[in-house]
Formats: sequence, structure tokens, C-alpha cells
Amino acid sequence: MDMYDILKEIDFERLAGSPGEKKAREIFKKYLKKWNVNFHEHSFKMECFETGEAMITASKLKIKALPMGLAKTATVKGELVFVENSETLFCQKGLYKDKIILTNSRTGKTLERFKEEGVMAAIFISQPYRELSAMNMRQRNYQDGAIPAVYIAYNDAKELSKLQGKSISLSITQTTKSKKAVNLIADIPGKGGDQTLTCICGHYDTVATSHGANDNGAGSVILLKIAEHFAKHQPERDLRIMFFSGEEMGLLGSFAYANEHKEELKSRMGLLINVDVSGDDIGIDAATTLGTNEIMGYIDGILKEEGLLFNKKLDIYSSDCMPFSVFEIPSVNLARWGGESTFHIHTKNDIAKTCSQRGLESTFLAAKVVCERLLNSKIYPIKSGIDSSLRDKIEQYVYNSTKQEPKLEWQKKYEK
Repeated sequence: MDMYDILKEIDFERLAGSPGEKKAREIFKKYLKKWNVNFHEHSFKMECFETGEAMITASKLKIKALPMGLAKTATVKGELVFVENSETLFCQKGLYKDKIILTNSRTGKTLERFKEEGVMAAIFISQPYRELSAMNMRQRNYQDGAIPAVYIAYNDAKELSKLQGKSISLSITQTTKSKKAVNLIADIPGKGGDQTLTCICGHYDTVATSHGANDNGAGSVILLKIAEHFAKHQPERDLRIMFFSGEEMGLLGSFAYANEHKEELKSRMGLLINVDVSGDDIGIDAATTLGTNEIMGYIDGILKEEGLLFNKKLDIYSSDCMPFSVFEIPSVNLARWGGESTFHIHTKNDIAKTCSQRGLESTFLAAKVVCERLLNSKIYPIKSGIDSSLRDKIEQYVYNSTKQEPKLEWQKKYEK
């Protein structure tokens, strides 16, 4: 199969729980059936939305905005306050109550802290020279009644910021509802070696307005290519290929799957390979290990043996590896970024024509090399574990993704 041809085949918006998500899944299933790869669907409930629209009106000025995912239909009027750094609000308690805030910064806790401060609505600023950024609220923000929030273009923000202290109106029209989203899970059985399970995953959902070619249609077609290769070259050990949905909503698909299958995964899983972001024709290859220095060195070495030089790093990675990390299941996260397609990530210009076959090739080759070594080695070369220096980062990240107290299952030192 040609990865770039399939990337063009899924070149459309694929919101979790939407018809676009289903359409992409049917395309993947078509190819898996062609190669006689067994698969099943794993569904989970979530709050979903249909891409909406928003408008800011101030005097004679009208500015189109893009609602955050899960922002509800609403109309608010109030005084505009331009706060370049949103942290200013939390240094001046109560000063911005009932104001509409225009800001150039946002963290994982900004929306809930704005609500605590009584802010009426939030207008976030997209990066310069790009289309409108598309970002999503977390499920807990939505359930707790988050304030109205939108993104506007950088140049529009320059004009709007001049209306500091003036009254403006923000209207949002966006449909939200509870739905089921679906993970697609494919299994390629080994010839009968030991029972260690190797998994490779990536998400196939997108943000609003985006075709998600770089993020993460590229990873999805790389997973398909991996499925084709190992269907034709049966490995010694079992391989599981997981196409997750709901990643852009807070890793919902991978959290649902990991939690439902945690006993099997904790007992069998050796390493997770996560492929998220690729396709830049000219870019930088990177392998981020969420595990130990030993694993990082092993991955770096075998890639170099094959002529693949990936920037290596021991750290967490903001993707579907995180739900597995709470069980101390290590991962290597393969990506390619730094070029045109990555520049347009989370915008309507993240489309297939900004990617290339060459931009997909190195990420695929790295994934294939790692899988081949793990699946066919005489002794499984990875010892599970996550460096203690990463635990605080994991805990904070999981909270920001779920807005709930993390349930961490670290194995005690004396048990190791």
C-alpha cells in the first residue's frame, strides 16, 4: 500500500463520534480485511460536538471566531479586557469578574480558573500567520459548566485589543451531545513464542475544521502499513495495533481502552509504540521515551543501526501513551515535525497536500524496526518500568487531561 495515497483518502474532518470518524474507520477496516487481519471495535461514551461558529461584535467591528470544542450555544455581552498573560487574573483576585477576557495565553487550568474568578467569557488568540486554532474543552470542564470560549485570528486580535474597556458581544452557535466514539483494535498473532505483547497505537480523530493530515492521519496510515507488513511477515510474538479516537478530547479512547483492559496489559504488555504527528517533507525525526534510560538507549541504538537518526529524549509525551504510563507500561513515541504540515497543526490547513510520502517514510521505518526487534528477538529486550523522575509529570498531565484525581498504580520499590 502507498501511505500517502491513503492519507489523501482520509483527508477530511474526523471529530470523535462523528460521521467522519466512522468513514475513516470503514476505510481502515477495508484494508485490514484485504490483508486478513482480525480486528474489532471498542466503543466508549463521551460528550461530543459538531463544529460550530461564533461572532464577536463591537461597535462597527465584526470578527469571526471558532468556538472551543464542547463550548455551548450562548450569547454574552460585557466589557472587554485585554490581558496579554492570563496569569495576571490570578494575581488580582476578583478584578475581572463579569468581564470578557481577550488573552494570548492558556494553560490546562485556565478555563476552570477563569470560572472561579467570575470571568464572563474567554477569547483566546491564535498564532500569527495561521488560520484559526481549534482546541477542545475537557469533558469535566463541559460537565461543570465552563464559560463560553472561542479562538480568533492573530490580526483580528490586534484590532479587538484596541477596544479595551469597551462593551462587546460574543455569540456562539454549537451543538453538543452525548455519543459513542470508537477505537479500532487489530491483532496479529505471533507464531507461538512467549506471551509478551507489543502494542503500537495512534489516534485517528481530529479537531474541528481540521483534516488532521499531520495530526494524526499520518500516524494512522503508518499503523496501516505496519499491519500490512506483519500480516505478510508473521512475527514470533503477538502484535496489537490500536487506532484510538477521542485523543483530541483528552485521550478519551486510550483511557477507556487501558482502563478496561488493564489486567491483561499489566501482565503481558512489554512496550507501547505511539505514532502521533508525522508527514513533514522536510522535518526533524524524534523518539521520546516515556520509560527508562535503558529503554531510550536501546531504541536509539537499533534505529542508528538501520541508518535512522532520531532526536532522543526521556520525557512524557502528550498523546495516547499517557493512560498506559499510570500502570508503569513504558512507551516510545515516534514523531516527525518542524515543517509545513506541523506549522498548520490544529487548523483547517492541516491537509494532505502539506505532507509527502517522503515525510511519512522515516517514521514508518522507525516503527517497523522497533516492532521487528521486539517481536522477533530470542529474549524480549525491554524491561518494563518508568523512571521515577517522570512520575510528577505524569500525575500532573493526567489531571489536566481528565480534570479528576489521577489513579496511579505505581509498583512499590520492594516489589520490583
